[in-house]
Amino acid sequence: MNLKRVSIGVAANVYDKLVIAGVQLLIVPVLAVHWGVEAYGAWVILAAVPSFLSVSDLGFATAAGNQMTMLAARGRHADTVRVFQSAWVVILASSLLAVLGALLIVWGIPSAVWPSFSSMTPSATRVTLSLLIVYAIVSLQGSIFMAGFRCAGLFALGAFWSANTILFENVCMVAVVVLGYGPEYAAVTLVVARFLALLVQNLLLRINVPWLKIGFEKADRVEALGLLKPALAVLAVPLGQAAFLQGTTLALGAALSSAAVPVFTATRTFSRIGIQLTQLLTHAIMPEFSAAVARKDRRSEFLIVLLTVSVALAVALPFAILLVLFGPQLIALWTRQLIIPSRELVALMALTVVLGGFWNPLSNLILAINRHAGFAFPFLLLSALTMPVTFVCSRIMGPTGAALSVAFLDVIMCLVIAKQARRLFYRPDNPLQAVGAYLAGGLTRLKSWH
Repeated sequence: MNLKRVSIGVAANVYDKLVIAGVQLLIVPVLAVHWGVEAYGAWVILAAVPSFLSVSDLGFATAAGNQMTMLAARGRHADTVRVFQSAWVVILASSLLAVLGALLIVWGIPSAVWPSFSSMTPSATRVTLSLLIVYAIVSLQGSIFMAGFRCAGLFALGAFWSANTILFENVCMVAVVVLGYGPEYAAVTLVVARFLALLVQNLLLRINVPWLKIGFEKADRVEALGLLKPALAVLAVPLGQAAFLQGTTLALGAALSSAAVPVFTATRTFSRIGIQLTQLLTHAIMPEFSAAVARKDRRSEFLIVLLTVSVALAVALPFAILLVLFGPQLIALWTRQLIIPSRELVALMALTVVLGGFWNPLSNLILAINRHAGFAFPFLLLSALTMPVTFVCSRIMGPTGAALSVAFLDVIMCLVIAKQARRLFYRPDNPLQAVGAYLAGGLTRLKSWH
């Protein structure tokens, strides 16, 4: 395990998470103040729909990225290029079909049954949703390029540019909103900004990883078919994430109204800052874990698992306590007193921070070695169940019911992930001795840096 590369990767990840957290903290009050709470709720609902298109790459970007990292760790660059180009062909083709199908549905639904919002005309709603669909598909193309950075040991560079992309497009959108423009203009701004950022990402990959040829001449049908099994398992993960992140929003809106959505989404957005912070080490260390498993480096494999879980919980627990004690006041201050969640809602979301801080990092390590089928499909099923559960619970408990359904999901996923991790991950006969030996070696390596 290259500690220096991991440290730089963690620093880039910290920057990425700070950007995401800052953007989330900025967007909610800006949109709520300039558009009004009801219009902001309509935007949240519309933005939730295209998130389901994140599965339109059929899981090939993630599966290919894991395979590319393990191949590159063994020095098999030609095979890495073949996997890269084969996956990219599939992603481009599936994305094109997805966007065409989605747009046909949006413009084919009769006006009589088209959902309406008091703050937006049906025509404006269709245009905004169409633009957000295009934005989701354009954003998806960057995933295979990020896989290229990861496999070459340049996770930090990829994460840094990913953060800059999010910052750039959201600052542009906020500027448009502050100038007085509505959701249609905000959506078109996101599309243009993401397209420009994708062009720069492509150029960076060409310059920094010249051996990873960008194109289609090495694409191979057999290679693409070989990726199909892990890719389909990957497909379940973003589908599940969309179901419990966006599906709960849609179910809550259907159970109550769009005006009830912001109190839940604002609280969830604030709580997920804690979940994102637990991923500071995980995403940076995933390529190292893939490489360690590929090289059969059992000691590094064990220590990466131990370090990942320890750091994640060390972040999640204090954040959850802070949320329980001061969550309602902080969210009210953040939204300029427009949104004030209940204590029960905040407490349940704090619980999800702790539970997610355990199972999310472990699941990412399982994903890094393409052994994720064991949890991906149960996660998809359980996430889908959160939608009807949210609808029923919200009828009884209001927005707190949506938080309760997410907490149930996290509890069950902790059990599923713990069982699979015990079966897959290496554990030495004397864990304490292994940790002590590695720490002693780490001190020697740190001295060598100076």
